[in-house]
Amino acid sequence: MTSEWRFDAIGTPWSIGTPDPIASGQRTAITDRIETFDRTWSRFRADATVQRLRTERSVDLGPDAPAILAIYDRLFTLTAGSVSPLVGGALEQLGYGAGYRLTPQGGPVRVPSWADCELDGTVLRVPEPVVLDIGAVGKGWLAGQVAAMVDQPCVVDASGDLVNRSGRTLRVALEDPDDPTLAIAVAEVPDGQAICGSASNRRRWADDLHHVLDARSGRPTREVVAAWAGGPDAGWADGLASAAFFTADLPVAGHWWAALDRDHRLVARGLPGEVFA
Repeated sequence: MTSEWRFDAIGTPWSIGTPDPIASGQRTAITDRIETFDRTWSRFRADATVQRLRTERSVDLGPDAPAILAIYDRLFTLTAGSVSPLVGGALEQLGYGAGYRLTPQGGPVRVPSWADCELDGTVLRVPEPVVLDIGAVGKGWLAGQVAAMVDQPCVVDASGDLVNRSGRTLRVALEDPDDPTLAIAVAEVPDGQAICGSASNRRRWADDLHHVLDARSGRPTREVVAAWAGGPDAGWADGLASAAFFTADLPVAGHWWAALDRDHRLVARGLPGEVFA
C-alpha cells in the first residue's frame, strides 16, 4: 500500500491503506457512513438514537440493527450471558461514560437480560430502561463495512480491528499487554479476512476496573487479560475476541481465536501463524 488515509472516527484513530489515494467523493461516502453509524449507536453522544432507550421501550435502530444484534444473540448464547449489549449502564456506574470521568459512582449494578429484549425488524423492544453498548462488536463490524466500500485493494485498520483486502496475506503481531514492544504471537491474515483484538489494559482506569465486563455480574473480567480472533467476518471476529474473555468453548469453523490469561498463558484455537508465549 503506497497511500494511507488517516482520520479519527468513533473515538479512535483509523487508517486505510490503498495503492492509490482514495478519491474525495469516496472519502465523503465513507465518512458519512461512519457518521451515520456513530449517530445511531454511540452511547457517548447525546444525539445518538440509542440514547432514547434510556427512556423509551421501543426504538428503531435502523438498517444495521439486524446484522449487529444477531451477532449479540449468538455471543449471548455462547457465553451463557456474559457478553451482552446491555452492559452500558454497568460501565457508566463504574466510571466509563460520557466525559470519561473514570470515577465509579458506586458498586456494580445489575445488567438487564438480553434474553428479555426483542428485535422486530429494525425496532428493538426492551422491558426496562437500558444503556446499549455495542463495543464488543461494533468497531470490527464497521471496519468490515468500510472495507467493502473501497473500490481498490485496501487494508482498513480501526485501532486494533484490521480488515485485509490487499490481495496478499498479512502477518500481524499480537501485542504483549504487559510490554507493547513485544509480541506473544504472529497471526497470518489472508486476503479477504480480518483480525480483531481487545485487552483489559487498553481502557483501564484503576487496578481492578476496565471496560470488559461480565454481564452476569456487572464486574470486569479477571482471568483473561487480552484476546484476539480472526476470519472472514469482521463483526463476528470482533465478537469472538470479546467472547474469548469468558469461555474456551467457542466455535472455530472458518474463524480462529486466542486468549491470554493473567498468568501469561496463551490458549489458541485455530490460530494461523506462530506462537511465542
